Amino acid sequence: MSPAPGGEEPAASAWPASRLGEALQALASASGLGPRGVPAPSAAGASLSDPAALGAWIEQAASYLGVEAEPVRATYGEAPAMLAGAGPALMRLPGVGPPRFLALLTGPRRRVALLRPDGSFGRMDAEALADLLCGELGDKARPEVERTLDLVGARGRRREVLGRALLREWLGAVPLGNVWTLRLPPGASPLQQAAEAGLPRRALAVVAARLATTALLGLAWWTIGQGLLEGRLDRGWLLAWALLTLTAIPASLWGSWSAGLFALDAGAWLKRRLLAGALSLEPEEVRHEGAGGFLGRVIESGAVESLALGAGLAGVASAISFALACVLLARGAGGALHLALLAAWATLGVALVGRFYRRQRAWTDARLALTSDLVERMAGHRTRLAQQPPERWHEGEDEALALYITRGEALDRGFVVLGSIVPRGWTLLGVLGLAPAFVTGAASPGAVALSLGGVLLAGDALQGLVGGLASLSAAAIAWRRVAPLFRAVSREAPAPPPSPALAAPAASPAAAGGPPPRRDLMEARELVFRHGERGAPVLRGVSLRVRAGDRMLLEGPSGGGKSTLGALLAGLRAPESGLLLLGGLDRRSLGAAAWRRRVAATPQFHENHVLQGTFAFNLLMGRRWPPSPADLAEAEAVCRELGLGELLARMPGGLEQTVGETGWQLSHGERSRLYIARSLLQGAEVLVFDESFGALDPEMLDRALRSVLARAPTLLVIAHP
Repeated sequence: MSPAPGGEEPAASAWPASRLGEALQALASASGLGPRGVPAPSAAGASLSDPAALGAWIEQAASYLGVEAEPVRATYGEAPAMLAGAGPALMRLPGVGPPRFLALLTGPRRRVALLRPDGSFGRMDAEALADLLCGELGDKARPEVERTLDLVGARGRRREVLGRALLREWLGAVPLGNVWTLRLPPGASPLQQAAEAGLPRRALAVVAARLATTALLGLAWWTIGQGLLEGRLDRGWLLAWALLTLTAIPASLWGSWSAGLFALDAGAWLKRRLLAGALSLEPEEVRHEGAGGFLGRVIESGAVESLALGAGLAGVASAISFALACVLLARGAGGALHLALLAAWATLGVALVGRFYRRQRAWTDARLALTSDLVERMAGHRTRLAQQPPERWHEGEDEALALYITRGEALDRGFVVLGSIVPRGWTLLGVLGLAPAFVTGAASPGAVALSLGGVLLAGDALQGLVGGLASLSAAAIAWRRVAPLFRAVSREAPAPPPSPALAAPAASPAAAGGPPPRRDLMEARELVFRHGERGAPVLRGVSLRVRAGDRMLLEGPSGGGKSTLGALLAGLRAPESGLLLLGGLDRRSLGAAAWRRRVAATPQFHENHVLQGTFAFNLLMGRRWPPSPADLAEAEAVCRELGLGELLARMPGGLEQTVGETGWQLSHGERSRLYIARSLLQGAEVLVFDESFGALDPEMLDRALRSVLARAPTLLVIAHP
């Protein structure tokens, strides 16, 4: 391998595949992400050259370290910018022979820091790394680029710049892979995530800017007040005031800029964590919550972000102003009397905030109950029209609305009292506190000026603090609804250590040319499950053994527990007691995500969905995205086996046609076959179909069954007798 144009020899910085686990550990430690060791992969296995097996091993090893390894795809034109900000990341060097990797850390500007196997650090230009990543594609295009450069007579630095521009033009849309970025998982400690997002640094910048602005403005007004009260306001005093005031402007702008960046970063972190928490909820929790309850959580999550961040930043600024006001009042004419009055008035403000919190909590409960009831009524509107007497359609609506209005009026009165009496009342009280100093005449003009400035500054700070506390109380109320989502993401059990061997995923019977080996795959012993805590068990004492290649049919009457058993086997529900093993490991040891990758379920029709997006996205949503040409070809082949070829021919965009709510509408049978194809394309070892064939006519049923039997490694079909 030749030296790259960044001054760094890639081969000297590359890690061999036998030290891939060590490279991951070193990257995680250098970035402050994880301290654990990882077993080395087998260097002798032929599967090292399999991208899917290698990517799976890297992801499993990263999970064991307590981080996530996410494969990154970028075009050649996007690669330099992506590589410059990808660190910590692993990049596989292209070429023949044993795989070799570069350990990337974020560097300054367009240069990337490299972590070498000997523990030292190097640097390499991001453009040179992009050329390496391009590999054979760049080698094939480079002779033509060189001929073009020779024709135009480009030399020196200009030749290098033009060469890169031509490569970007010719290869700009070519997708590049072989890069995995490392990051903290959504369930990591919030403090670790905040540090990774740079929130402490942003917060310190906000506090420093606010301190500087407040100090400069306070000093400016002290200067002009001192000059006025002492009767010597000359040009020098005015110039000093102007300079201090002008200096406060960039400090204030810096504070606003830092506060905006802090709010953006903190909001993005909170949204990612809440989204991951929502995806971590158990299906039983989702069913119990209902659409109205989840809409309430969505509304309150927005309130937490806007109110908490806005109130937090405003509260920091007001707290700094309040502290400075206390210093001014202590050194002013009022002295201890002013401080005592301010403490008493602040205590009154806190009490009013407490009363406001109770009223706002009652109003919020009424509002969310009204919202949830409205959504549930809308969802069940047709059923209510058909089955409920007309005189009961609007039962309870007037009472709920009256309660909401009553609590809203009480909340408005509390806010008026809180926002007007506390700051304005303090200004009057603070001025009255100067009366002893004026009567006795013992205070100097400078002390009086300090006291007046402290009174005005304290009034402004109290107004900000009261508003901030009111917003924080609203955020605290909203947090009650959001907290379960925030904590749900931490439920995932630690990942097991990765296997030293890089084994490729099991092939389907059709691809392997024969049935899979007859080995024990899944075992259930004495399973018990009940809905809720006090209901009768739906399943009791269920035991079964599933061997690779089995084809099973589970029949029974409605309500007999067939779907519940299928959900248990698919990892969508957890048994109350009993033992359920997949490949010799239980769900906690294997991890919920790994279990669901190995067992794919097609729920009943009313529990499955066509999502807004392309037809290809709905087919391949369980696989890596964006799909490769091979993925799209396999998806099209499965669709044609299931009789969806005519649908693809009718849709103008084919696999890229948008379907869903505002896109192409699918019939009942087409949706059923889409759900079947989605499960077949998961690459799972066990497929569970829950009444998935009931909407198909005899001809389509025969085609679907033949496709499923040919492609499913192990199959369980749930159906009515």
